[in-house]
Amino acid sequence: MKKFTLKIAAMYFLITAAGFFVIKLITYFLNRELRWFELSGVLLVCLLVFLLWINYYSKVFMQLNDLVHNFAHGKLVDIEENFSDDEIGELSKTLQQAAYNSNATIRKMLQERDQMKTILASMVEGVLAFDLSGRLLLINETAEEMLNVDREKVQGHYFLEILPNYQVAYLLNRCLVSGESQMTEVKLSSVEQEYYRVYINPIKGTEKNIQGAIMVLRNITKLRQLEEMRTEFIANVSHELRTPLTSIKGYVETLLDGAIEDREYANKFLSIINTETNRLNSLIRDLLFLSELESGDMDIVKTKIDSLLLLEKVINLLEPIAAKKNLTIMRNVVPGAETFRGSQDMLEQVLINLLDNAIKYSYEGGTIRIQIEPELEHDSGEEKIVIKVINQGMVIPAESLPRLFERFYRVDKARSRQVGGTGLGLSIVKHVVERHRGSVQATSSEEEGTIFTVILPKK
Repeated sequence: MKKFTLKIAAMYFLITAAGFFVIKLITYFLNRELRWFELSGVLLVCLLVFLLWINYYSKVFMQLNDLVHNFAHGKLVDIEENFSDDEIGELSKTLQQAAYNSNATIRKMLQERDQMKTILASMVEGVLAFDLSGRLLLINETAEEMLNVDREKVQGHYFLEILPNYQVAYLLNRCLVSGESQMTEVKLSSVEQEYYRVYINPIKGTEKNIQGAIMVLRNITKLRQLEEMRTEFIANVSHELRTPLTSIKGYVETLLDGAIEDREYANKFLSIINTETNRLNSLIRDLLFLSELESGDMDIVKTKIDSLLLLEKVINLLEPIAAKKNLTIMRNVVPGAETFRGSQDMLEQVLINLLDNAIKYSYEGGTIRIQIEPELEHDSGEEKIVIKVINQGMVIPAESLPRLFERFYRVDKARSRQVGGTGLGLSIVKHVVERHRGSVQATSSEEEGTIFTVILPKK
């Protein structure tokens, strides 16, 4: 075989005499090509692995980015456990756990904040919080209504800018400086007679340093009114007791000094003493009766009451007194109101007190009308009994009408002393009617006269 070479890497082809085709590949050429092929394969595999790695960790980093982004913007997320076991997975788990713990803390704080808002909103007291400089930090809805302010407009303002009350402002400043609790009672409304008890307490930090103050406003208007009524009641009782006692004492002393020997004067003085004694007895009886009613210890036994018989009994009792003023008493029972249920004795007392009051304050020669009529309540369909006592007398001022049923309240004190009475009659009427689940009211005008209306359940 003859060789032919170009001195370069080449492939040789040999055809034998037998016709076979033989290829001879030079080793160097083959090895170089194989090395390139292997390198390309390795690079391709590395590229695929790198792409898979990039794809996987890009998802991981995107999750981490979403986690951090949500956490930074206050979005609460639930914990997940789908991270790998490598270092990045551990980092992801740590960040996720930290975010979850922070979210749990935030949720708890939000829950406590909502609970605090609910508590403040449901309080009947007004609550205001101030920082150390005296600026408003917080105000609840009750305080807004009490002070007639809008929290959006007063937030961050000083107290005097919210309400120009120098007494309260001084106590607030004193609390912020000294750290001592303050208390006072003031009138905060210039339009209505509204009285408030103001409590101011310091807000102290963990190191007992003053950080601000809490102001609590409690409306004590009704309490003030009750105090005034109590004081007035004691004064009235003292007066009502002292007046007849003084009279009795004076006449007794006069009799002891020798007037008892004069039969004419003795009888006159003894008659006055008897009258004053009866007055004292009536006053004490009414006070005890009223006390029982107010305490709720008195039981109400309801029976069937005949309206006409009830009116006749009361009128027959008081008609001689009415005759002295030449008064006519007219009665009327409207069909449907012939009978009803209630305490016979108590309702007799109600009618006696109302009719006695009408006789005292009617003009001479006038007419008093008593009427009992049925009524159907529109909303509930409950049957009612309406009792009206109407007299033509002095018109009662509108501002006095709501107070007529207070103990010892008198529209005209001078005239009331002249006509007598204990001053407890209408108060007893109110309490008896309310114990029957009813209501009583009064109206007064020149055209219709003074009308006392009692509404009771029929059954």
